[in-house]
Amino acid sequence: MIEFHAGIGPDSQAVGIALEEMFLDYVLAPARAPVPVTVVGQARLPGMNNILLALARKTNHFLPDAAAAAPWMAKTPPGLDKLETELDGRDFIFGAYTIADMAMYPHVMQQREKLSAFPNVARWEHRMRLRPEVGRGIGAVSR
Repeated sequence: MIEFHAGIGPDSQAVGIALEEMFLDYVLAPARAPVPVTVVGQARLPGMNNILLALARKTNHFLPDAAAAAPWMAKTPPGLDKLETELDGRDFIFGAYTIADMAMYPHVMQQREKLSAFPNVARWEHRMRLRPEVGRGIGAVSR
C-alpha cells in the first residue's frame, strides 16, 4: 500500500492521476505536504518527477524515454505553444499516453481560458478530461 502525502498544486494532482491510472493501492495521508511524497514501508520518495518515474517503472506502464519526458515534467513545463506543436497529428505528447501527459494536464487545466487559441491542446485536454482515472486522481487530491 502506498501512502500519498499530497500537496495542493498541479504536481500533487499529477501524482493522483498516475496512482489512479496505474490502479495502485494507495491511501491519501490526512496532512498536506509542501511537495508530493509517497511512502512505501520505510522508503520515502519526494517530488512529482521522481514519483511518476518510479511508479511507471514499477508498473512498466506509461513510461516514455525519461530524458525526452523531463521538460514536460519540470517544475516549469513548456508552454501551450510548445504543447500545441508537439500534439500536431498526435493524441498524446509522445503519441502513446504517458506520465508526461499526466504531469502536463494539471498545468493546462489552470489555463483553460486560453485553449481556444490552441486547437490541438484543446482536443488533448478534452481527451484527458474524459478519462475516469484523471478525474478520480484530481478528485483525490482535492478532498
